Amino acid sequence: MNDELKPWSVTASRITYEDRWIRVRSDDCITADGTVVAPFHVLDYPDWINIIPVMPDGRVLLTREYRHGRGEIVLGLVAGSLEPGDSKTGDAAMAAAQRELREETGYEASSFVKLLTSYPNAASQSNMVTSWLALGLSRAGEPSFDPGEKVELLFADLAAILGELQSGAVIMQSMHVAALYAAESWLRTQASEGLK
Repeated sequence: MNDELKPWSVTASRITYEDRWIRVRSDDCITADGTVVAPFHVLDYPDWINIIPVMPDGRVLLTREYRHGRGEIVLGLVAGSLEPGDSKTGDAAMAAAQRELREETGYEASSFVKLLTSYPNAASQSNMVTSWLALGLSRAGEPSFDPGEKVELLFADLAAILGELQSGAVIMQSMHVAALYAAESWLRTQASEGLK
C-alpha cells in the first residue's frame, strides 16, 4: 500500500444544481500534495438496486426500456433507486429490491441473494448499487409502472445473454453486466455444490 495516498481536503462545498433526479455538489478541494482542484463536481445520485429474477426453469427475466441518455431501447435488469420508505424495514436495499421487482414485473420472490455491492463510478458519483438474485418467483399481479415508465419483460437464457454481451451483439448498462456475471458465478457454484 502506498502511504502517499490520502483523501483530498474540502475547503468549500455547495449544491450547484438539484432536482428530483440528481444533485450536483461542487467542492473546492486540495490534494495531499497541495494541488488545488476547484471546482470538482460530484453527482449525488441515490443508491440503487439491480435484480436478476430467475424463473423455476432457469431462465432470467430481463427488461427492455427506452433510455433517454442513449436515445435507444436498451436491454437490462429490473432496477431502481432506493426511496425514503425503503429504510423503514432495516435493509433499505433489500426493501427496494422487493418493491421494484413487484412494481416492474408483477412478480414476488421467496428469497433474495445479495450478489455484490459496487460503486457505479466512485470518481464522480457518491452512490452505490446492490445487485440481487431473486429466486422462487411467483406471479403476484400486474406491474405498476411509474408515470412515463414503460417496461417490456422478456425471458432469456443467462448463458446466451452473456455470450451476446461478449460478442457485442447486445450492449447493456455496465453495472447490469457485472450483476449478470455475478449471478452466473453464484448459480454455477450452487449447481456444482449440489452435485457433490
